[in-house]
Amino acid sequence: MTATLFVCTAAAILVLALLILAARPPWWLSLPALILGVTSLLVLVAEGPHAAAEVWGERLVGVVAATQESVRVESARAGGARTSHTVVRHRFGAIVCYRAPQAPGLGAGAPIDPAILAAIGETETAADRHCRQAPGSGILRQTQVRLDEASFDAAQPGQTLMLRRLRPFGLLEWTWPVDAPLLPMLPRPRLGGDGPRVAIPAQVTAITVDRRGRGLLSRLAYDYAVPVAYVRLRYAPPGHPAGVEGVDTADAPSVSALAVGSPALVTVAAAAPRQPRLLGVERTYWWRNVLVEALTLVGLIATVLIILGVRQRRRRRDARPGSR
Repeated sequence: MTATLFVCTAAAILVLALLILAARPPWWLSLPALILGVTSLLVLVAEGPHAAAEVWGERLVGVVAATQESVRVESARAGGARTSHTVVRHRFGAIVCYRAPQAPGLGAGAPIDPAILAAIGETETAADRHCRQAPGSGILRQTQVRLDEASFDAAQPGQTLMLRRLRPFGLLEWTWPVDAPLLPMLPRPRLGGDGPRVAIPAQVTAITVDRRGRGLLSRLAYDYAVPVAYVRLRYAPPGHPAGVEGVDTADAPSVSALAVGSPALVTVAAAAPRQPRLLGVERTYWWRNVLVEALTLVGLIATVLIILGVRQRRRRRDARPGSR
């Protein structure tokens, strides 16, 4: 599905959701319409410029100067009494260079001139050399693009690719690969699993222990029953001889023997090389940390159902002839 079709579908869903909400339907229909409307609006904001570039943008030939990959373990809300769970942010991208025949606008940069690098004692990197190989004529430009995992693995420095360039009013400038993935920030669900897994050696590069988090019934932070360990690992799965990095989660007590730089054994699947699973660790945190709140929630629901059942039974008894 292209970005234009994706955006048009989202716009149609948004209009339909607004029409449903304008008709003042019952709550059980208003809630799904509101959720679809907000989701469609976010899609329009995220992919609107990409769709506009497909319709009105110009096509250019560019070159991949370098690929970029970052793995971070961080909290979505840091500090204070309120906190959220620790999250793993795995992002993929690339630096793309191209030559623009017209005057540049805001939104893209120009590579540093080799003479300036020599003057400050810096050497030209491989990315700079790839960038200067961009075909075409005009001003040399470079930009960063977001990719998904599959596109990142397929991208190689020095590889040429087709780009779409959008310059509204000649002031701003956006550039995307022609085959750029839709919403690259969202992971793609894999139906049917990732396939067979193989065991390979790995090395621990960082360990982050999360001891407090947000509950199911409250946003206030509380101590976990089982601290969660986020273990960052570096290993070389099949097809990636240079090595990749991934993060696995486990009970913190079960990884107490591991430290930064220590060896470990993980299993990976060919379809998900950056999703390792440590061997010999426990993963009970996902249910033990919410057990008390889950039981509380079940108890509240059971209490409400019992009260409703008693009230319904009394109504039926009072409705019988001669009950008074």
